[in-house]
Amino acid sequence: MNSHWIKFLLITSSVLCLISLVALGWLAFQATELQDDAAVPAFPFKKLPPKKHVGSTSHSSLHKSSAQDSETQSVDDDLLEKLAALEQSKTVVTGELLLSFRDPQALAAFLARAGKLGIQVLYQDPRLNSARIRYQDRHQLAMELRDHADQYENIGPNHLVWVPGIPDNIKDTDNAGGRVPFESSGLKMIGADQMDRSRWGAGVKVAVLDTGVTDHEDLVGIKITHLDFVQDGKPYDGHGTAMTGLIAGNDSENGGVSPKSEILDYRVANAEGVGNVATLAEAIIKAVDDGARVLNISLGTTAESRMLARAVEYAIAKNVVVVAAAGNEQASQLAYPAAYEGVISVAAIDANGRQAYFSNSGEGLFIAAPGVGIISPYNDNKTVIGSGTSQAAAIVSGAVSALLSRNYQASNIRQILTQYAHPSTLPANQVGVGVLRLPGS
Repeated sequence: MNSHWIKFLLITSSVLCLISLVALGWLAFQATELQDDAAVPAFPFKKLPPKKHVGSTSHSSLHKSSAQDSETQSVDDDLLEKLAALEQSKTVVTGELLLSFRDPQALAAFLARAGKLGIQVLYQDPRLNSARIRYQDRHQLAMELRDHADQYENIGPNHLVWVPGIPDNIKDTDNAGGRVPFESSGLKMIGADQMDRSRWGAGVKVAVLDTGVTDHEDLVGIKITHLDFVQDGKPYDGHGTAMTGLIAGNDSENGGVSPKSEILDYRVANAEGVGNVATLAEAIIKAVDDGARVLNISLGTTAESRMLARAVEYAIAKNVVVVAAAGNEQASQLAYPAAYEGVISVAAIDANGRQAYFSNSGEGLFIAAPGVGIISPYNDNKTVIGSGTSQAAAIVSGAVSALLSRNYQASNIRQILTQYAHPSTLPANQVGVGVLRLPGS
């Protein structure tokens, strides 16, 4: 009787292992690194059936058990090695992972286990089927990932996001890219300088997911709701103030596109302009729930994240227009979240309509807007001249707010922007459908 029982267990274990291999062969621990940091390789892992203990064993079952123990140890060693490598990376949040689950039930089951494993859940949302976790014990985490692998859809690090400055290593020795500054806020280029913008943006909430907004004379009278997701107690970087000014500033000459916009200032990046994808995803969900109709994301990362992708999908499904900077790395790939389907990704052009020398190109780029030598407000009541796809994205967000306040529907925004865009001789991967131009101009 025992012999038949052992044989049944061995067959069952083999079948379970085969099913796990088929189901999880594509599941990888994503660890794409950013900029110059050394890449941490992605790796697959297998779910192994738990060992069975019976009253008596045969030689063949002992051999099978020994092989299974060896395979289990190999998987654990590989997981531990990769976790250790992640902890040395400079472009992820150390000691954290982002876990995306197959369904809300799998998430709920994990949450019930987490405390017993010493895993701290920093953020979770059933709408995303995702959790941001911090761990202390690699071995406990490795066991969780292996033993419940079939409950996960994606496992990845919490990548950093950053305000896209212009890196020093970008060269344009042949002056092949546009450099001519606007020395304005770009209103003339988009056809808004001679139009009555006094009511543009009325009734529209625009969420500025950035470095925070400080007081400035150009922002007096604008309704701004502040929410700090960083809470580091440090002074704010002025980037968020500049973006807000380009969207809704009330300077008579170089003001924002839509001065009546209501701003949701959600600070997701610190004084150095650095945040992470989990905080950005959390802020996206919060902004949508708080009634934002436009999201301006003038920051990004070169690493894809399932949690961030799901947050963007949630916003778009709620008829929220998501506008994001293409990035300033002179790369042939758009930054994330600009690269996600449905996002209005924005490249930068100069005053002559040429693609800015730093602006990213890429498949799926939607539109271009002024982004070289743009005047905007800044911290300490200053006014500055800056360049970047950040500025271009903010100008597009202001334009979208204007359209929504003029009774255009969110579902038609891409069509309207395409219809009125100024044609360009540049390829679509550099300027998308063309250069931003507003109806009626």
